[in-house]
Amino acid sequence: MNKNRRNIFLAIILTFIMTVSLFSFVSCGLVNVTFNNHANSTAIDGKLAEINSFIDDYAIMPFDKEEALSNAIFFYVASLEDPYCSYMDADEYATYLEELSGSFTGIGVNVITTSEILENGLLIYRVIGNSPAELAGLKNGDIIIEADGVSFINYPYEDAVDLMLDELGTTINLVVDRNGERLEFNIVRQNFTKRLVDYEIIENLGYVTVYQFEAAALDQFKAALNELEKAGVKGYIFDMRNNPGGELNTVKNMVDLLVPKDEIVVLQYKDYESSLYASDNDYIEKPCVVLINGESASAAELFSSALRDIRGSKLIGEQTFGKGVGQTSFSLSDGSALKFTTFRYVTKSRYNYDGIGLEPDYVVELPLEDTVYYYCMSRQ
Repeated sequence: MNKNRRNIFLAIILTFIMTVSLFSFVSCGLVNVTFNNHANSTAIDGKLAEINSFIDDYAIMPFDKEEALSNAIFFYVASLEDPYCSYMDADEYATYLEELSGSFTGIGVNVITTSEILENGLLIYRVIGNSPAELAGLKNGDIIIEADGVSFINYPYEDAVDLMLDELGTTINLVVDRNGERLEFNIVRQNFTKRLVDYEIIENLGYVTVYQFEAAALDQFKAALNELEKAGVKGYIFDMRNNPGGELNTVKNMVDLLVPKDEIVVLQYKDYESSLYASDNDYIEKPCVVLINGESASAAELFSSALRDIRGSKLIGEQTFGKGVGQTSFSLSDGSALKFTTFRYVTKSRYNYDGIGLEPDYVVELPLEDTVYYYCMSRQ
């Protein structure tokens, strides 16, 4: 593979994670909540009871009260002017917690599309590490042209995605096009711990890609640094492109491995603020740079800005997404949960990039042709 092409910079592209995950920057810990019977909740209960009375007495159409209640809560929470708020029922919350731990259910591929109708099939741009898809032999750049006997040629994208998703233990039959060769795979949807960190050595430099800051990423990051230090690399390139974020503790502890004792992040809550600091433990002092793009968000931005503020590391690529707020999950008594924004955060420089993003020190934009090459070939 051409080294120059392997090292080109990413551009923004629409992705879908077949293991179904969307990560926000969440604070450490979960909060259990019980509601008090204050005036507002009494009024809500009273109105719902009145509505239920009319439905019970007069409605001739089916009515699922559990679903109705879930819908009511969803739209109630949606009235909060917070783009990151959500209500999760018990099953959704259990899945969310599983994903935060790094455990997933599915086959484990990331796919892209440029239109609602799949003209040539569904393109795999990344086979997730440790996934059933990787074990089965799927590769980056494979085009899924058929799933369980259904052709994906000129097939709606959303319908294709729905067909790919199913329950744990079920098998999907995929037919893919690999450089004109037709190949068939039977893959069982399984639980797996996703490989969140990849690394390699390029011209005496450690090249470390962090895909997400889930809990499992910390040990993987430590292992990568340990192996690269053993190999005697002279410096590091940390790739944060297309990293949507993750957990606060995880990113803080990863930064701690790379910076001296200093203030990493300032958390600004509703009524107070606090800071998290790097420890005085040994850290890697070798020079490093960080690669960023428009999909580098939340914890990825914190990692990037902390290294720039504390170490003077240069950011290379494109302006980041701009998410300088974090969320907390509040578990409810029935197993469901609320998640909404509870704090803003800034790094040592006190720069608030929420809604703005981080400006790179060196702007490098990636042409579409090179973007496609990166996704399809760079991780083969």
